[in-house]
Amino acid sequence: MNRIRVLHTLCRIHSGGVEQRRILLAQGLESDMYEHALICQEANGPIPGILREAGWTIHEIGLAPRILNFGWHARAYKIARAFQPDIVHGAVYEGEALACGIGLRMPRVKVIMEETSDPVDRRWTGNALMRAMCLRADTCVGVSPKVTGYLREKLWIPTHKIRLINNAVPEIAPPSPAHLASLRTFLGIAADDVIIGSVGRVVDSYKRFSDIIRALPMIRSSQPRARLLIVGDGPDRVMLEQLARDLGQSEAVIFAGYQSAPRDFYHLMRIFVLASASEAFGLVLVEAMLAKVPVVASEVGGIPFVLDAGKAGILVPPMQPNALAEAVLGLLDDLSATSALQEAGLARARTEFSAKRYIKEVADLYNELVR
Repeated sequence: MNRIRVLHTLCRIHSGGVEQRRILLAQGLESDMYEHALICQEANGPIPGILREAGWTIHEIGLAPRILNFGWHARAYKIARAFQPDIVHGAVYEGEALACGIGLRMPRVKVIMEETSDPVDRRWTGNALMRAMCLRADTCVGVSPKVTGYLREKLWIPTHKIRLINNAVPEIAPPSPAHLASLRTFLGIAADDVIIGSVGRVVDSYKRFSDIIRALPMIRSSQPRARLLIVGDGPDRVMLEQLARDLGQSEAVIFAGYQSAPRDFYHLMRIFVLASASEAFGLVLVEAMLAKVPVVASEVGGIPFVLDAGKAGILVPPMQPNALAEAVLGLLDDLSATSALQEAGLARARTEFSAKRYIKEVADLYNELVR
């Protein structure tokens, strides 16, 4: 039996959720049934090595000066023509554009467009181009009900083309007590510190770490040992450091920077906070839930779905630091509510967002398309 040849097209490989899901496919799909190649603008960090170990071929074609650049698409097509895929699986805007371009020049190939964002600020021109690209798609995948709603209601994609495949996070063993102790020493965390944590790329217009910092004075007025741990790096770190100084909270905010194993840090946290202004899904929520950390998050995008409409975590209005502070204090003061959220979050993460379920649903889609 010939293997199904899948060509993945992405924007770039770094450390995001899309790349993490490609690792799930690399490690979960049977190698005697599938052959994979991947085209991206650039590949950095440890993930390319993981994919190559699993037998994936990775092609970097350089940054695109614009989404419809002819030379950029020509390089991708040359790779696709040599690989002769059965399926082109594009994700993220640039990756979807590459998938569409390849599909138009290779009519027999099945094309998957995977929308991974909550594009609340996408301009009408971007929406129009996305709709045009989806005309070539055989299937348009949304990573949460919020995203499939965008495909259906904003882009008017026919219902028969839309497929919901929820995101997934694998469950991993917790770090050892010795490793956690070393992390506390590295970060300067005292035994009686109450750690409120958040994880993500430090781009404040989306992740709104600034709202958590602004909530700190209110939180610390009742919980003086409360400290904020931000795991991740990005262009707005300097601005956030200055904000913490301006609010007199610089000693209470710990910037851990980029970490290759961020999931270890959840086990230092009493509460996890995601204050995003927009979010298609929020993989970090599931990571926190699997670590049995209770969650407080803004009620935007796909977050209410992940948190089961507030049953698996507390939802607060976006960009309202006072509401965020009240939710955090409520959990710190109510151990029974905290315990209930820990159990509800863990159960939902294991049931709805498992790696096994995700791999099966993607395999089912691949097989349907080439049947």
